[in-house]
Amino acid sequence: MSKKMVSLFLVLLMAFSAAASLAEGSEIVVTDMLGREVTLSEPAARIVVMQPSDCEILCAIGCEEAIVGRGQYVDYPASILKVPVVQTGAETNVEEILALQPQVVLMNSMSQSEEQVKQLEENGVKVVISTTSNIESVYTAIQLIGKVMGKETEAEAVIADMQATFDEIKAKVSGETKKVYFEISPPPYLYTAGSSSYMNELAEICGITNIFGDQEDAWLMISEEQVIERNPDYIVLITNMGSAGVEEILSRKGWGDINAIKNQKVFNDEDSCMARPSPRLKDAAIELYNFVYEIEAEEKPAA
Repeated sequence: MSKKMVSLFLVLLMAFSAAASLAEGSEIVVTDMLGREVTLSEPAARIVVMQPSDCEILCAIGCEEAIVGRGQYVDYPASILKVPVVQTGAETNVEEILALQPQVVLMNSMSQSEEQVKQLEENGVKVVISTTSNIESVYTAIQLIGKVMGKETEAEAVIADMQATFDEIKAKVSGETKKVYFEISPPPYLYTAGSSSYMNELAEICGITNIFGDQEDAWLMISEEQVIERNPDYIVLITNMGSAGVEEILSRKGWGDINAIKNQKVFNDEDSCMARPSPRLKDAAIELYNFVYEIEAEEKPAA
């Protein structure tokens, strides 16, 4: 082989090695929140998001334009409503999702099945699963989604902003000894938040006590008698019932002696920021603080 041919061969070999190295370097390997390792050839540019909180994370890190499909309950920010809707949970239609040609589908551990995940992966779609209950797990979800999208710096900035807001509120609390009750669903299926939930943490940040903070579960079913006995000073409704929910609880039979009812200290989570484990938990903390300490809130910009 001539020297010229050897030189050409070496140049081609080096070019091939560099290209392979570059391709390998662009790979993204994530471990989702169920411990599943997922490898992407590049940051996701087309994504279907099934869960409202995951959508809010995507938008917070600047990835709204990458969303090509959304679950039926995904409704924030308002601009996301123009994106095609897909069914979620037991009604999830894999063919409906595949028609949108996503590279990645973001799913939640509570609402999707293993069979649905398997069908998507068999059709070449990567599935990344989140699961959140407390604030630390929300940070993990933000980091996970940031890595999937190639937006790790933006993800860390969102987390830092949340932490700064929480720290600011903690520094202002006055050692309030009053109690709060979070109502997630009304009777007859009365659900609330326990000690391992982000709602319990929001109460702690604001210097008040969750009346079910002695229960380890994040979410638990309770009785009306338990609420009456624990006599909260504040009630926060996360029931999606609007003003009708406030009216209903204020007139609920047998609840008239509860401090929160007597003093009409009932707050309705109108924009669902307390209901979703997303970056808007910082807004939830501000709203809860303003409610408890009777501070008139500044008008928030439109979503």
